[in-house]
Amino acid sequence: MKPSSLISLNLTIITIVLVLYILHAGASMFINFVIALLISLTIISLAGFFRRRGLHKVLAFIFALLTIILFFWGVGYIINSNIEDIIALAPQYQQKFVNLTLPLLQSIPYVDVSHIEKDILTQINIGDLLSGLAQAITKIISSLGVIFFYTLFILLEHRFFSQKLALIFGKRTHGSRVFEVMEHIKHDVRSYFVIKTVVSLITGILSYIVLLIFWVDFALFWAFLIFLLNFIPTIGSIIAVMFPLFFSFIQFEGVSFPFIGLLIFLPAIQVLMGNIIEPRFVGNKLNLSPLVIIISLGFWGVIWGVVGMLLSVPIMVIINIILSNFNSTRPIAILLSEKGNIRTEFIPSKSPGAKNLLKKVKGTFRKKK
Repeated sequence: MKPSSLISLNLTIITIVLVLYILHAGASMFINFVIALLISLTIISLAGFFRRRGLHKVLAFIFALLTIILFFWGVGYIINSNIEDIIALAPQYQQKFVNLTLPLLQSIPYVDVSHIEKDILTQINIGDLLSGLAQAITKIISSLGVIFFYTLFILLEHRFFSQKLALIFGKRTHGSRVFEVMEHIKHDVRSYFVIKTVVSLITGILSYIVLLIFWVDFALFWAFLIFLLNFIPTIGSIIAVMFPLFFSFIQFEGVSFPFIGLLIFLPAIQVLMGNIIEPRFVGNKLNLSPLVIIISLGFWGVIWGVVGMLLSVPIMVIINIILSNFNSTRPIAILLSEKGNIRTEFIPSKSPGAKNLLKKVKGTFRKKK
């Protein structure tokens, strides 16, 4: 290996290690910023939706902002109204769990049940599991002040972002290409998150109705958890269903009619929404490989904890969308995708947004001349 190549390799390794250390050390700041970025994308998309319905751009932005505020207020209400009940009922769940598990263990020959009860069952603390789950979500809610502060400045920056790109790329040969690619990236990211949010919301609502029908404790909390975890493809849906099934098994003390009903309907809703409804709108071009999802869950979980696991797939989706829009990085996007079904060649955008953006760029440099 040449000395120059060895130096480049060492610099690359050092850079990667340094970036990982910075991401881990500044976890709270980066997490808040990523959440703020996702909220900003949602607000911009909602504002565009309201504008297409005939509202003035100022009113459209206000309506979009109020919608997001109302959503997070609802999330805070769900968490706060359920935490006390969860903590209060946790000992009862713990005792039911032990009562259900011990008879099963006693039926196994040559098993020291007393030893297992003392060393294993008592270590599985249902109260800690429920509290930890609620606290992970509460951690995000408690940072909303900082998150909305970041969101405000991202939205302010968004107004001048196109002009800055014009100053950087406008006079270059490939300037128009850059703006077209940027419009595709913005369109794909917005489309993905809008559709994913709507699908996850419908999934959560349908699951909430099923949970109410079968009188499951903390139905609203489980429905919100299903909505949240539904943003993680495949694995998230499985985990989202397992939580209410596990606790309903304990609540109803074994295999019962409510448990069987939940076992049928909750997975059926996930299959309907995830495998039939969502692909009709999103398709496979934005999907990630299951292996990539597992690796990203582990990676972002180590870097940012539970919140990092929730954000891992949205981050990877954005990265994959960006990679798929450039010829030099498209092979990486194909490797990250589920079936390699991404855009094989760049197609110039015909959207009014792209045309207006290019006109604005040309106007900027005409004025300078």
